Amino acid sequence: MNRFRLSLLWGSTFGLSGYPDGQHVELHLTYWISLLITFLPNSSTSVRPPRRRRIGRFTRSSRESAAAGSSYQTPATRTIRSIFISDVHLGLRHAQAERLIEFLSHHSPEHLFLVGDFIDARVLHMHPYWPPVYDRLFNRLAELAEEGTAIRYTPGNHDDYLRHVDWSAVPKSDDVCVREQFVHETVDGRRVVVLHGDQFDKVERQAHWLSLFGTFLYTLLLTADRAINRVLKSLRMKPRRISRYLKQNTKRIVQWVSGFQAKVRQHAAENECDVIVCGHIHIPTVRRLSPASESPDAKRPLYFNLGDWVENATGMVEYENGELELINFDNPDQIPAPSADQPSRATDQLTPRAAAIKDHLLTGVV
Repeated sequence: MNRFRLSLLWGSTFGLSGYPDGQHVELHLTYWISLLITFLPNSSTSVRPPRRRRIGRFTRSSRESAAAGSSYQTPATRTIRSIFISDVHLGLRHAQAERLIEFLSHHSPEHLFLVGDFIDARVLHMHPYWPPVYDRLFNRLAELAEEGTAIRYTPGNHDDYLRHVDWSAVPKSDDVCVREQFVHETVDGRRVVVLHGDQFDKVERQAHWLSLFGTFLYTLLLTADRAINRVLKSLRMKPRRISRYLKQNTKRIVQWVSGFQAKVRQHAAENECDVIVCGHIHIPTVRRLSPASESPDAKRPLYFNLGDWVENATGMVEYENGELELINFDNPDQIPAPSADQPSRATDQLTPRAAAIKDHLLTGVV
């Protein structure tokens, strides 16, 4: 029996007659929810590739953005120089910290960029949640710092407290640097501006209360998703990601209202950068933007949105030849081969160095 017939059978069996008014309404709601689940997109399309008319799939755009004259190599033969990760949302029960640790445990890059919302202070204020796996992640950050990785952190809207810290009064950390944005230079000499991106969100800046309400609602939807998918699994139906569907479409509306990409393009031009990297939107994206002016010398910056580690598992890497690639860790063919000299020894027990990094990044949390 297909899903549509199953939904109709559910409605015709339980929602028509013979029940008191209250039960009648409740069963009708169940019927319509089942129809909604039936037609929502399933989780097999977790990351949408960019539209073909713009650039194409992630691997194609990566080759286009590689250094001139460099030869394209397969993931198994490339060494990672830099890693860019956004929107991990530590504190949210649905954060995929284990998967992030697994990735970081096999690489020792020169640069690690945590591009905002790494810690979700909004959720921590509502429901404090800090499982041991989070401390293991901080232990891995400490290991990377000890190995010489430069860790740079740009605050976002969920860890906005870091923007209000008087860093001149806080002892300087040798392991992690916190700034509003960074300008990174690739091996092939391109300038990459890195910031979270909530600076370009009109709703975040002018209707903060609406953003807070959205955070609360999104958390509820994530929890509901898990419960609904357990039921669908028992019925041998494909899972549905209602929270992802609503989140991404809401973010697309916010981008349109805010003129997000126009602001991104303008910011790249103001910083004279060839590439701009953001998070915040939770929609993994890579595309070539139109120039900020009509001048024939105006640049067409390459725009990356890193996605997230809640509903997706995506990030950007820079390889040793300067090539940039947006990686979807749900796609085994895109996962880079291990390049670390030895696997991570991180445990759930915080080391002194990891505790210092944690305290530094939690400075200002109230």
